[in-house]
Amino acid sequence: MELTLGPVLFDWSQDDLLRFYEQAARMDVDRVYIGEVVCTRKLGFSRSDLKSIIKLLEDAGKKVTLSSLAVISNEDELEFTRRLLEFGCSIEANDMAVFNMTDPKAREVFAGPHITAYNAPTIEFLKSVGVNRVTFPVEMSKESFGYCLKETGVFGEVFAHGKAPLAFSWRCYTSRAFGLSKANCKHDCLKYPDGMDLKTVDGENIFSVNGTSILSADTYTLIEFVDSLREAGAGALRISPQSKDTGKIVEVFRARMNGIIENKEALAELKAVTKGGFSNGWYLGWAGKDYLERELQVR
Repeated sequence: MELTLGPVLFDWSQDDLLRFYEQAARMDVDRVYIGEVVCTRKLGFSRSDLKSIIKLLEDAGKKVTLSSLAVISNEDELEFTRRLLEFGCSIEANDMAVFNMTDPKAREVFAGPHITAYNAPTIEFLKSVGVNRVTFPVEMSKESFGYCLKETGVFGEVFAHGKAPLAFSWRCYTSRAFGLSKANCKHDCLKYPDGMDLKTVDGENIFSVNGTSILSADTYTLIEFVDSLREAGAGALRISPQSKDTGKIVEVFRARMNGIIENKEALAELKAVTKGGFSNGWYLGWAGKDYLERELQVR
C-alpha cells in the first residue's frame, strides 16, 4: 500500500512552499501531488519553481502528479489549467473539464477526490475513458469504497489525514471576511496557513475557511484503521499537508503501515502535532464531524 502526500490546499508564501517541498523530497512517501486545487490567485510559485520542484522530487525517487483546480469557472482558470497540462507529469483531475483538455490514453490521468466518484457505475465510466486511479471523496464509508474497489478493480486512494475539503465556491470566503471581493484579493489567506476558524454562535469550531473553499474544523484521520483499509483493498493512503509537522505525520503513518507501532501510540503521536481535535465519522458511516473510538464502530 502506497503513502502519498496530497497537494497543499492553503496559501503559503513562495519561500514556505519551496522549503516544504525540499522537506517532502526527504519524506518516506511514494507519490507527491503538487499544483493548485483551490485558487489561481495564491502567491504560490512560478513555472520555473514548479519545474525545479518536479525535478527535485523525481530525483529523490518520488512519483509526481499535478493536481488541477477543483472548480474551473472562467477563462483565466482554463488558461491556468492549460499551462499546468504542459508539464509532462501525470495529472489528477479535480474538475471534469480536465478530461476534455487532455487524453487519459496518452498520459496518466487520475480522478481526484473532488470528482464525484461515489459509485461503481461512475468509476466504470472513468475507466472507459482511460482513468485507472481514483481518490475517493472524503465522505465515503469503508463499505462504500470497499464495494467500489471490489466491483471495478480500480486502484483506489483514500484521504487518510488532514482537514477534509468539503466544498468550493466561485467566491472567496476569506476576502469576504475582510470586506473584499475575489477580484480585489489582498492575500489575506496568508494569515491563516491552516485555514481560518469559523465558529458557531456558541463558540464551537465548525469549519475552516480557506479562500474559495470550506474544510472541516477538526483533522480527519484514519490512523487507527490502516489495517482495515488494507483489507478493504485501498491501494494508497493520502496525507494532506499542514503548515507544521507534516514530516512527523508521514513518519507516524509509515511506522503504522509497517507494523512498527500500534494504534494507541500512533494516535498519541499525531495528537502531539495536530491543532484541535480529530474526526473519522464518515469512514464508519456516521456524521463526518464525529470521532469514534474503535470499540464504538458498531451502532
